[in-house]
Amino acid sequence: MIIIGAGPAGTAAAITFARAGHRPILIERTSRPTDKVCGDFLSADTIQRAQALGVDPAALGAAPIRQVRLIHGDRMAETTLPFLAMGLSRRVLDAALLHQAERAGADIRLGQTVRHLTRNGDRWTIKAGEHAEITARSVFQATGKHDLRDLPRRHTGRDAIGMKMYFALPPESAKRLDGAVELTLFPGGYAGMQQVEEGRTVLCIAVQRAAFQLFGGSWASLIAAIAHRSRRFAAILPGARALLPRPLAVAGIPYGYRAGSSCPDELYRLGDQAAVIPSLTGDGIAIALHSGTAAAETWLSGATAPTYQQTLGRTLAGQMRLAGILHRACLSGPIQSAVVRAAAVFPGALRRAATHTRLPSRASLAQP
Repeated sequence: MIIIGAGPAGTAAAITFARAGHRPILIERTSRPTDKVCGDFLSADTIQRAQALGVDPAALGAAPIRQVRLIHGDRMAETTLPFLAMGLSRRVLDAALLHQAERAGADIRLGQTVRHLTRNGDRWTIKAGEHAEITARSVFQATGKHDLRDLPRRHTGRDAIGMKMYFALPPESAKRLDGAVELTLFPGGYAGMQQVEEGRTVLCIAVQRAAFQLFGGSWASLIAAIAHRSRRFAAILPGARALLPRPLAVAGIPYGYRAGSSCPDELYRLGDQAAVIPSLTGDGIAIALHSGTAAAETWLSGATAPTYQQTLGRTLAGQMRLAGILHRACLSGPIQSAVVRAAAVFPGALRRAATHTRLPSRASLAQP
């Protein structure tokens, strides 16, 4: 079997196959793990799934997160999360998962970009860069937010832009964020800020394309627009040192996308190729890990790719539906203020939202 993409979904599949005695080929376009446009938030279910795959986020220096704050203008709602979460950069997490896949016996091929993926009879043909073609009966597509030219995802809602930067904050600003994730709402988007390993802080923003252009169409103008609307957000950034040469960015994020069961036979879509949950929930990595493991287990059981996609769709249906409602509310300027006011009066609502936008536990998924 061939796995395309060495993020959490692809490595989870590779580890599962290798532990079962197979030698999957794992193809990755980058030569080493890199930073991704991702909030770096590890929910309790993410941590559990990573540990099952041999990766302990705490041992990698992940920052503990116990509180969530929802901010709009000068109003803030705050509550304790119903679980212990952590902040860990994708670069570190992906490297640890890739190491586990290699240790388990997967054939790792880095620095190879898949140019073409075509179906010929009962076999797939993969063309990766200048390398010879590879054929396989089953392909597991885990290319994240990047589509393959031959098999793009079909989804109309692609107006979201994601942007990300790491910072070294002054001690006083870092102290404000200690143990918390802050979600600042602004017209047309939201900005999440939290700590990760080594005392760094990550700022990840999801914004509608029209709002991004309205605010000036650049990272600097967007930051200024958010700071203008939130004094708390503005107070954290002075004296901050950017740790990347430029912000990471990705356009056309299809929030709410779910792959149907009509995928070609023996093509398993994993991670963001299977479902794209709105970023504010912080459960994207959990879905990636679960989908990779579930796809491999489905194949090992002798079931088909459509069976896997149908089962995954049912598993994600509830949390995706609620996440979509919350996402739309948090993007709407007229509604944002009401959302934060309600959360301030009923902080339990934030905890319930955090609970019900999670994947079911591994134990409950295993039950018949």
